[in-house]
Amino acid sequence: MIDPPSNIRAHQADQVLEVAWPDGSVDRLPYRRLRAECPCASCRDEWSGARIIQIEHVAEDIKLDGLEMVGNYALKPSWSDGHSSGILTWDLLREAARSLPKPG
Repeated sequence: MIDPPSNIRAHQADQVLEVAWPDGSVDRLPYRRLRAECPCASCRDEWSGARIIQIEHVAEDIKLDGLEMVGNYALKPSWSDGHSSGILTWDLLREAARSLPKPG
């Protein structure tokens, strides 16, 4: 299990969630990507794990309306499209950051 972030900041103008980790690394996760990564049963098939929502289905101007801590293991975002049932664990956030295209 991954240690919780040392800091989390929502950059609304850039549509990016910035997550600073205890090891000193910082991930900048685009809102659109995070919304598409939602692991809830509405967004991912419970049995097969297949993604139901694709990034193409997420509005380019999606906003983060709210963010709640879930215990010491995850975040629960509320999105401008009305979706708020997904829980983004620290592991999911790290994995999403690793799978982003590298700049340059």
